[in-house]
Amino acid sequence: MSRGALTIGVDAALENCAFYLLEEQGLTQAATQIAAVQKAVTELRSAAHASLTARDLADQMAADARLRAALAACEPTDPHNEREAVEGLCVEENDHEQ
Repeated sequence: MSRGALTIGVDAALENCAFYLLEEQGLTQAATQIAAVQKAVTELRSAAHASLTARDLADQMAADARLRAALAACEPTDPHNEREAVEGLCVEENDHEQ
């Protein structure tokens, strides 16, 4: 992804997506998922910054623990849940559809 693609910032881009999905498309669940992603990205960014700016060993250890937790929160809760993109949205695959 080019740097210019996110000139408004990740938070603003996610907020715009959530607004569009909710207000323009009425997709409450998708908007809620985008809001959760925004929260996770914000915490990940804050944790990474804290890790980079830690001033002593105790701060570094605490910051690294926070960063590990933030990274873990970004992992899928169900890694076996197959998903595919349909019209730009992730939806669960359904082998029962004809």
